[in-house]
Amino acid sequence: MIRIPSLTSEQLIVSQSADITYPPVDKAIILEATEGESAGHLSYEKSLRLLDAIGISRVKEIIATNTMEAKMAAIDICYPIDMKSICVHEEGPAEVVKNITDENTMRLEFRRLMLSSDVKGVLISPSLDSSLAYFGIRHKAKLGHLIVCGVCPAQSGRPQEFCACTMPVGKAEAEAAYERIKGTSQLNKVVFTDTLRRLSALCAAAPGIDKMDIIPAVVSTRSVVALDIAVSLK
Repeated sequence: MIRIPSLTSEQLIVSQSADITYPPVDKAIILEATEGESAGHLSYEKSLRLLDAIGISRVKEIIATNTMEAKMAAIDICYPIDMKSICVHEEGPAEVVKNITDENTMRLEFRRLMLSSDVKGVLISPSLDSSLAYFGIRHKAKLGHLIVCGVCPAQSGRPQEFCACTMPVGKAEAEAAYERIKGTSQLNKVVFTDTLRRLSALCAAAPGIDKMDIIPAVVSTRSVVALDIAVSLK
């Protein structure tokens, strides 16, 4: 989980909305994924289901273990692609090759990545060139659920500035958060604020969520695409 520093009053947007109309979410899937689960980390599979239930896109990824699988994955995903080595020992350093635009380069890089005895496969995903953002949820004893967001510098992929909204998050609160953290980033206001409201709807449907991190998230002109997610239950 991302460590979020103590938020100051300037970073906290207190909800002024009493009656909120949320974007549509699939409450049945949310309950199926969270009810009956023990406290602690939610499985990655069920965490992904939460993304699907609230309408946040996730990146398409395919694991290839040989050249033919890599070729078919690249055709399915479409160039340009990124490739990341998957180590047998999870603590091993993964190597990433970005923005591969043709099959010949893909084959060469795939073979090179697979040369290591600690590599068991290669994760292939689309190259996404847009602004990076962070979205998250934190439950605080005195404030309840906070919907947290931030901007991720491309070179680090980790958020440097944070802003948080108390529940419920309406359009006014979401827009205030956007204005607070956008800086010079080219974030799409409509999809950014819509994502904050969808996370608020998730908290309303699943009050047992303690923490959630969507990092990084690629904010394009049409959608937010989550590259990774971690969820913890109270």
